[in-house]
Amino acid sequence: MKNPFLISSFVIIFLFSFSILLGSPVHSQTNPSDNNEYLYPANKEKVVNETVDEFYQALRNLKYPIHQEVYQRYKQKPKQQQWHLDTVLFKEMPDASVNVRKKLLFNEVERLNYITFDGNILSTYPYIDINYHQTVSPDRQVYFFYSFKDTEKEFRGNYAIYDVETKEMVAGGSTYMPKLNLTRNTYD
Repeated sequence: MKNPFLISSFVIIFLFSFSILLGSPVHSQTNPSDNNEYLYPANKEKVVNETVDEFYQALRNLKYPIHQEVYQRYKQKPKQQQWHLDTVLFKEMPDASVNVRKKLLFNEVERLNYITFDGNILSTYPYIDINYHQTVSPDRQVYFFYSFKDTEKEFRGNYAIYDVETKEMVAGGSTYMPKLNLTRNTYD
C-alpha cells in the first residue's frame, strides 16, 4: 500500500515541477548597450575641456565637492575601518613601473589590461568587463588611472575610473600578488 502511494506522489511532484518549468516564460538577456536608461548615459559627443592631468591634480587637491565629501567620510571612520586613502581617492604609486592616465570612452577601458605571470598562472589586471558595469554607458567619457609595480617578487597595482562630467568614481580597486620563486629547488 505504501509503495503505490510513494510512486504516485513522486509522479505528481515530478509532473508539477515539469509543468512549472515548461510554463515559465522565457526571459531573454539584453546587452547593456540595448538598455537606454543608464545612470551615466552616453556623452561621447560632449566637449570637456579639462585634461586628464588637470583632473588628476584637482583630485589630489580635493577641488571638487564630491571628493571633499569622500575624504570627510573617510576621516570619520574608525581607524580599523579606514581603507587606504590612495585607493579611495586615486594616487599614483611613487615607485611604480608604469603610471597610466587617459581620458577615453568607457568601452575602451577593457583593452588596457596588463598581463603578469606569478610563476604559476597568467593574470590580467585590472580585469574590467564593461558588461558588469551596467550603470555606465559604453559611450560615456571617463578618466582612467592605473598604477602598478611589477617585480620578480610581487605585483602591486591600483586603478580608478572617474566619470568626466560628475567627477565620481565609477570603478576602482587595488591588488597585491606575491610571485612564486621559480629558482628555488624545494626537492633537495
